[in-house]
Amino acid sequence: MKEGVDPDDLLRAVQAYATESAGFTRSKVCFADNWFQSRRWQPFLENFEAERETAQAVQAEHHARLVGWIRDRSPMCKHITAPQVAALVAAELVSDSQLKAVGLAE
Repeated sequence: MKEGVDPDDLLRAVQAYATESAGFTRSKVCFADNWFQSRRWQPFLENFEAERETAQAVQAEHHARLVGWIRDRSPMCKHITAPQVAALVAAELVSDSQLKAVGLAE
């Protein structure tokens, strides 16, 4: 934690290791002090970060597609939900005038 590790991520790493080693015998499970000291938790954190980056990339691609629909005034705009509109506005990807032009403004 002194290195800036998020406590929630560390807890998730512990839970993931517990799940991974659930069927192991005692001789195969690393004791907690050794697990922390040998930094065996670090690969779990790296996986979590990779998952977050992938999710962010997918979300950015999805937002770009929605912005394209709005910009092009596509008939697909009718499928854009209110939470999606709110996310686009919060990210400052569309303007109120663009939303009004496609009938998505409130």
